[in-house]
Amino acid sequence: MSDSPTIRQLADGLVAEFCSALKGAVGGAVVVPSSAPALGPGWRLHVTLSGELRGTLVAWIDVSGGEMLAQRVKGLTSDAASDAIGVVLRDLLTDAARSLPTRDPFAGVTLNAGPIERGEAEAGAIVYELRADESVVWMAISGEATAVTAATRAAAQPVSGKLDVVLDLDLPLVVRFGRTQMTLRALSQIGPGSIIDMERSPDEPVQMLIGEQVVARGEVVVVSGHYGVRVIDLVSAADRVRALEA
Repeated sequence: MSDSPTIRQLADGLVAEFCSALKGAVGGAVVVPSSAPALGPGWRLHVTLSGELRGTLVAWIDVSGGEMLAQRVKGLTSDAASDAIGVVLRDLLTDAARSLPTRDPFAGVTLNAGPIERGEAEAGAIVYELRADESVVWMAISGEATAVTAATRAAAQPVSGKLDVVLDLDLPLVVRFGRTQMTLRALSQIGPGSIIDMERSPDEPVQMLIGEQVVARGEVVVVSGHYGVRVIDLVSAADRVRALEA
C-alpha cells in the first residue's frame, strides 16, 4: 500500500462490511451519518491490526441494538443470556474484520478479532447510526494504527547468528490467568474452599510468558477435552527474540 488507510477509512470499511454481514438476517442495514455521542453500556470488541498496519481498533455496539441483532440472526428470545448475545455479535464483527482486507485500500492489512466484553465506547470514537428495518443500532469505532516501514520490518527480522544454535531448544511456556497480592495474614488463612479474587474478568485475555517475558495474549479454549489458548495478540518479533536471548 503506497497510501496507508486512516482510522476513519478503517472504521468506515469495517462498518460497511458489518452491514454486509447482516444482509442474510435483517436484509442489511443503512448507515446514517451521526454526530451523536455513543453513550451508555454496550459491547466492545478489540481488533488487532497486523501486516502493513500495526495497531488496535475497538468496535462498540449498544446493548439494545446488540440484543435486536442477536434475536434476528439466531432467533434468540428477548431474555437471552448475555453470553449468547456476545457470541453472535463477535461472530458478525469477526466476519466483517476478515472481509475488510479484500477491499481497497486494505490489502496487506490483517485484522484479528479478540474476545468481546461489556463496556462503554471509547472517548472520541467515530459514531455510526445503522438502521435495519425500523430498528436502530448504534456503533462506534476507535483506535490507532501505524504504517509498517521497511526499517520496521528489517528490525523485526532475527539477525543474530547464534539463534540457529538454540532454535530447537524446549522452552517453558507459561499461561498466566492473573496475579494478585495478599498479606501474610490472608495467606495464612487460606484453606480448602477458599476463594481468591484475581481482580479480572474471565473474558479478559490471558498472558503467555517465557520466563518473565510476556510474548503473547490469548483466549482460553477447549481442544479435544483439554484446555488450550487461542493466540489473539503477539508482541513484536524483535521482543520475542530478546525473550529467547534473555
